[in-house]
Amino acid sequence: PRWCSCRWSPTASGTGLCFANAVRRGNIGIAGASGTGTQEVTVLVDRLGGGVSQVLGTGGRDLKEEIGGIMMLDCIAAMAKDPATEVIVLISKPLAAEVAEKILHAVKSAGKPAVVCFLNSRATKEECSRISFCSTLEETAQKAVELSGVKGPGFQAKPAVLDDIRGGFAPGQRTVCGLFCGGTLCSEAEGIVKAEAGGGDGHRFIDLGDDEYTVGRPHPMIEPGLRLPFILKAAEDPAVAVILLDVVIGFGSHADPAGILIPAIREAKRIELAAGRQLLFVAYVCGTDKDPQDRREQESKLAAEGVLLAGSNAAAARLAAAVAAGKGV
Repeated sequence: PRWCSCRWSPTASGTGLCFANAVRRGNIGIAGASGTGTQEVTVLVDRLGGGVSQVLGTGGRDLKEEIGGIMMLDCIAAMAKDPATEVIVLISKPLAAEVAEKILHAVKSAGKPAVVCFLNSRATKEECSRISFCSTLEETAQKAVELSGVKGPGFQAKPAVLDDIRGGFAPGQRTVCGLFCGGTLCSEAEGIVKAEAGGGDGHRFIDLGDDEYTVGRPHPMIEPGLRLPFILKAAEDPAVAVILLDVVIGFGSHADPAGILIPAIREAKRIELAAGRQLLFVAYVCGTDKDPQDRREQESKLAAEGVLLAGSNAAAARLAAAVAAGKGV
């Protein structure tokens, strides 16, 4: 089946609208005010052996104070009544405190196990004692699969020898430059890198899907060439050690986003070599092997160019932070 962020209806069930990924059916219902955040959780649930019943998108503005989360509340009510949904998952970037209170009250009243990921929210597990509150999308997927009763394979760590990598950097190369297509993936990665690598505001993260960059042109998930000049600009910065990328595949996305990146990756490395520096690329492919682009094929293209790959967006951020901080993984 094809899934995506969409308003629930009997006729829409199982049909992806706009950006979506091919994942298996199951008993986990997801409501998200974040497109790529929702995609990340669905593909990780699939990779862990779980499946989804419904994936419902509210739009990011729904959780603003002036709107009050009316769509999210409808989604929770629909999933509470849906016999195929046994676990409820809610995903959002930071939201107004008053709206969060209403949303959490509604999901507590739904009568089903729930997992909540409000990225960078101040809510705590104590405040949400009847809800599993997660700080990353990766943790959210793991907890949802656990509550669904599926014993999945878990995420396989990909070891990297960072001592050799750090030895090639020039003095002063300590920062991470994150160039993202997904806004929530960007927010999650930025929080992880700044917490684990230090360096304060030295690390830079750009959400290239933001309105600032897409006026009069397609979203970078449709036209990934938008990111290429930003890669070359980062390569010219003597402080940048790592360029961190998301590659979001699935229905609605470009047919070969990894292939589009390769010429820029090669040129960026040429720029660094000419300047006597080393530049490392870290990437995460958000998608499944059943997507039209095939996650494994996209990963293979990047790996052939020396790009370090991770099994989740959070893992990619941790890897980039470890490289920048000179730590092992």
